[in-house]
Amino acid sequence: MSDGTIAFDRSAQLFNSSIATWAVSAAWDVGIFRALTEADVIDIPWYAKNEEMHEPSLRALLRALSYADVVEVDSDRVTRGASFEEFSRSKGLFQWLAKGYGSLFQRMGEVTYEKHRTGDFIQRDSSAVSIACRDANDVFMDTAFSAVLDTLDFSVAADLGCGSGERLIQLAKRDPSLKCVGIDIAAGAIEVGTEAVAKNGLQDRVTLIQGDARKLGDYPEFKDVELMASFLMGHDFWPRENCVELFRQFRTQLPNLKHFLLCDTHRHPDDATADLPLFTMGFETAHALMGQYIPTRPEWESVFEESGWKCVRQHAYSTPANTVIFQLERADGA
Repeated sequence: MSDGTIAFDRSAQLFNSSIATWAVSAAWDVGIFRALTEADVIDIPWYAKNEEMHEPSLRALLRALSYADVVEVDSDRVTRGASFEEFSRSKGLFQWLAKGYGSLFQRMGEVTYEKHRTGDFIQRDSSAVSIACRDANDVFMDTAFSAVLDTLDFSVAADLGCGSGERLIQLAKRDPSLKCVGIDIAAGAIEVGTEAVAKNGLQDRVTLIQGDARKLGDYPEFKDVELMASFLMGHDFWPRENCVELFRQFRTQLPNLKHFLLCDTHRHPDDATADLPLFTMGFETAHALMGQYIPTRPEWESVFEESGWKCVRQHAYSTPANTVIFQLERADGA
């Protein structure tokens, strides 16, 4: 503060960072990350003409990216900035925030009132969420998932909340004898996934269903499943009593099920905000707005024990923070 006025330094930083957040998401959409991975320099007029883009808009996008050191802009030349690699890897999380849940966050003030929390008040872009999660899985999560799979024996695999179907596509590619089935309630995600399955020529071995993962008994495609995975949707099975009952049902409805790999982001252990890691605030805020409870890690562990599952190992990720693969087996060994 100087001569009785407020400098607004923090406000400016937050305001500009917000624009940069949208720019990171947009940079993925328009191919900036791909282009600067393939080439050291982009000529702005050439790129705009080649991609049939509005050059002033492109320059504004690049300016916002330069604020976060994603790129460096020198007249008509664009090169990778000091933070390019970091944001290239985390871009899926920005897409999740800006495009997937942008409409929900735009209405944050409105949905804090009970009178507005009726009907279909949760607005999100399920296709964008699916694509964003596919990128995050590829960058942050699939290596650990593959390492777990290498230790297990199975011939039929399922994915609950399969999104774009990418996990099942990768499974089918790594084992040409494997049959796969996925289920997701979002029509947009299944549409994206069905196109990807067809593009990879896997229609005979990968089946995607638009439906409710909490009602697997209604779908005969799941009766022979031996390995089941569920990534980043386990909290949708709560409240706790519902989750316990559902996990018990899995044991009876899927008689051949031997392995259950549940990966979910659990609640941060405290409400401090100073040093929150990437993704935590967005994830927990979005689900609070939607009215979805996020369990803690100990709460998850208590569910496994009560519902007849034994957690034989936990595989923790650093990014997304507070995310764990719980490797489960039937507690009775059946």
